[in-house]
Amino acid sequence: MKKYLILIRSYWYYIAMFIVIIIYLFFPGNNLSIDSFEYGCNVKYGEDLFLPHHLFYSFFNYLLYDFVIRFIPSIDALKFMQFVNGIFALLSLILFHKIITKKTNDKEKANSWTFFIASCFGVMRFAVNVETYIIPIFFSLLSSYSYLNYLKTRRSRYILFCSIAASVACLFHQIHLFWGIGLFIGLLRTKKIKNILLFLIPTFTVLIAYSTVLTCYIHIPFSIENLITYLADYYYSNDADIHIGSVNFILTPISFFRTFFQVHGNIVNILQLVPAFYAIIPVAAVFLGISLYKMKSIRFKKPNFQYADFEFTHFIIFILQLAFAFFSHGNAEFMVMLPFLIPFFIYVFADFNNKFITYMAFAMLIWNFCFAIFPDNHFNYQNNEGLISTIEENPDKIFFLKEKSLIAGRLYYERGKKERYRLLDDSDTTAIKSFIKENKVFYTDVLTKKMPFSRGHIACPSDYSNIIFVRNIKHIHSDLGGFYVDEIKFKE
Repeated sequence: MKKYLILIRSYWYYIAMFIVIIIYLFFPGNNLSIDSFEYGCNVKYGEDLFLPHHLFYSFFNYLLYDFVIRFIPSIDALKFMQFVNGIFALLSLILFHKIITKKTNDKEKANSWTFFIASCFGVMRFAVNVETYIIPIFFSLLSSYSYLNYLKTRRSRYILFCSIAASVACLFHQIHLFWGIGLFIGLLRTKKIKNILLFLIPTFTVLIAYSTVLTCYIHIPFSIENLITYLADYYYSNDADIHIGSVNFILTPISFFRTFFQVHGNIVNILQLVPAFYAIIPVAAVFLGISLYKMKSIRFKKPNFQYADFEFTHFIIFILQLAFAFFSHGNAEFMVMLPFLIPFFIYVFADFNNKFITYMAFAMLIWNFCFAIFPDNHFNYQNNEGLISTIEENPDKIFFLKEKSLIAGRLYYERGKKERYRLLDDSDTTAIKSFIKENKVFYTDVLTKKMPFSRGHIACPSDYSNIIFVRNIKHIHSDLGGFYVDEIKFKE
């Protein structure tokens, strides 16, 4: 009878999660990023399968795609990778639910938090796109589940399972190193050498994996220096910017908020495209208002981690991950795991009514679906297909673009053409000067193409002050109002 009553009380959860499943699997993003096309090319053509920042991501997807394509030859690599991310997002939610249930023995609390996480913009966003951030979360959660099993049973084999899962997570993305470090700090509290050694042993497989790829795939002689250089490849690149300034303090709170609710300049355009969505604003506001009203019962307390090893460990992980996101100019991509971590330690700091979480989740689901997931699936913001057609129609022209890498990646992914040499941006000053000497004609989209707000535009703003407009060449229609391809010259 008790189980039946719990089932009745949980009906909303099963309906809500059914909606989440539909969203994650059947609303893939249609406006993919630069990185997405790079990963798509890796998998479609079987090239550059081991990128150091996320060593196993492309290789894992390639193995799956290579198997599936034998049975479904027409399947698109990018759509397949989006589906895989959706599946792993759902698996992560299932595993999270198991952890909370095992930790608290409170299924209703697990339901509320699982739905909350499923509705967060950061999680939804990467579940429907081709990005590297969802799969490693599953393995990090698996490591936490093993750690919890160890705390409950004190059986050493769970430490081994914990370390293996944490190591696999790092191989899918280096950012999960901090999750592993947090778990190690937690195990140090046991003050047992055996536990510490058991955790450390599998971590060497990460170095072995990188060393194997370095020597056997990239064919670089093994040395400690070469291995460190490969491991830290991104931080040796021109894209790396490790100074801390005002941008870090501005973007970190913005990105943290956007991990839960989508806030974007495109919302104005979406309301113009779908005026009916004006009605969504008060609906989401009502759920948010009820949630905030439920917060009135919140009772803060002095944190005590003395007998809360699991909570302490995941609080440390949360701090490490947030600190690195701050260090990386408030990178929202490095915050996607934060919603999964908060429920693991929040009750050490406060007690509150879980309905606060449920109503907040409904507000997030409605808002994020209507102002992020649906429009990204339904609309073509830039119509880069039109720009690519113009590039193909003008093989003798040089194109100075706002999204050089994205267009080059998409050209290669969709057409198999490598046109990067004549696709430039404001960082290619040497190539621009060379083409000017050759009297080449320059076409551009930078004068009228509307670009979505991004962290990169603030951290690394572009400079177009040296451009001289010559004439309009072609207007390309898009859902953001379109733009012109223009002929330009550069100031001497």
